[in-house]
Amino acid sequence: MLSSTNYVLFTWKPTCGVKCLLEEEAIRIGGSNHSHATKDLYDSIGAGNYPEWKLFIQTIDPDHEDRFDFDPLDVTKTWPEDILPLQPVGRLVLNKNIDNFFAENEQLAFCPSIVVPGVYYSDDKLLQTRIFSYSDTQRHRLGPNYLQLPANAPKCSHHNNHHEGFMNFMHRDEEVNYFPSRFDPARHAERFPIPPAICTGKRERCIIEKENNFKQAGERYRSFAPDRQERFICRWVEALSDPRVTYEIRSIWISYWSQADRSLGQKLASRLNMRPSI
Repeated sequence: MLSSTNYVLFTWKPTCGVKCLLEEEAIRIGGSNHSHATKDLYDSIGAGNYPEWKLFIQTIDPDHEDRFDFDPLDVTKTWPEDILPLQPVGRLVLNKNIDNFFAENEQLAFCPSIVVPGVYYSDDKLLQTRIFSYSDTQRHRLGPNYLQLPANAPKCSHHNNHHEGFMNFMHRDEEVNYFPSRFDPARHAERFPIPPAICTGKRERCIIEKENNFKQAGERYRSFAPDRQERFICRWVEALSDPRVTYEIRSIWISYWSQADRSLGQKLASRLNMRPSI
């Protein structure tokens, strides 16, 4: 049962599952066609084998935020599905290839600050940064009228005071460019009720107290099959064996992986002829 306000984590999952290439396969397939995944997607849609994703949400009551051993608003953490189950809410099907790659793809401007009524922003530090930076970058990349481009324009009619500017192609002679006006008595749209945030004490910018940086990393490693664990170790041994990597950097990385999983740190240290440390 959802309360009036909840933290929500949105997750897309492909219905066809997740498949990965091994190193040798990636070298062979990527070497013959560096855009093999794009080609596979394009050919599949063209053949009528439409890829599909399911949209799930996980919810947390803000009053329960401190009940976890990690900060739910820390973007580097996942929300455990056994504690916070996935709830299906939608699906996405790609059923048509684009006709003009530049117009329909390169000029796309996804922006997390543009949300539908009922969805608002949490205090996630990365999200708060992206709310500003995405639209700012898109104005630089595509111009101030990037929301007039067909790929980005809303499908429903809208009324605002945005006029002219570089690369404007919308003729608007029925409105004035200020508000309010006796000549165009527009009114504010009805606001969707957003419960106000209630704070006690001081609200200040600070570091995340419950970082817990290694628990989920260790759980992820231990969930791997033995052969995948071995490939993971080999990749790190190869990376840390680079002559440009100093002894100090190797020690730091081994300490990180030892805190995630003691046996992982020991195996890395053994293959690098070093002593594991935490």
